[in-house]
Order: sequence, then structure tokens, then C-alpha cells
Amino acid sequence: MKTTLYVNRDLLRQAMDLSGIKSSTGVIDAALKEFVRRKRLERLAASLGKMELTFDDRSLEELRRDE
Repeated sequence: MKTTLYVNRDLLRQAMDLSGIKSSTGVIDAALKEFVRRKRLERLAASLGKMELTFDDRSLEELRRDE
């Protein structure tokens, strides 16, 4: 789908440099995929709620042996 966007050129260039992706389309696609991935992880974490994890050396060692 073709879309016209106004994109901050400095941010786009930084994203391209950091990612190694050569095209504007590629870097925007990668950024959108990462955004969606993070939001889905946030929703998953929120839906699971919070639980306190407490491990001591002994219980961690037992977990390692079970692997």
C-alpha cells in the first residue's frame, strides 16, 4: 500500500544507521513490527498480572537439574 508520510529525516537516518537497513521503507517496516511486538508483550504482561518470585540457591539448583 502506498502512503504519503512526513517523517523526521534525522530520526529516519539514525534508525537506518543503527539498524543497517538501507531503505526508508525497510526501516519504517522494521520499526512498526517492533512497535507491534512491544505492545503485544505489554498487553501479555498486563494480562498475566503480577506475581512475586523468590528463589534461593537451593531452589534454583533444583530447577537447573530438572532441565
